[in-house]
Amino acid sequence: MAENEEPRSESPESTQQSENNKGKKSKELLLDPEVYDRLIDRLKDERYRLERDMKHEYRNARRYVRAHPEEGIGIAVLGGVMLGFLLGRISRD
Repeated sequence: MAENEEPRSESPESTQQSENNKGKKSKELLLDPEVYDRLIDRLKDERYRLERDMKHEYRNARRYVRAHPEEGIGIAVLGGVMLGFLLGRISRD
């Protein structure tokens, strides 16, 4: 740009047209069967990974609880006492 020239501002019409073009391009991409199929495949892969991770964590939690039953009972008793205390305080008010 030359030093004498003023920067050109886009007219509201050209701005609106460029926004419409962007919207059309994104809609075209979403409607493209290849893009859709790749997206579905990625989501399926993610679902399988999450299911596998959740099963792994569930197995680890069960093993821990079976190996340390006294901690589970202690936590349950402590939680019951705390819940009873809170409910008692609420019922007095």
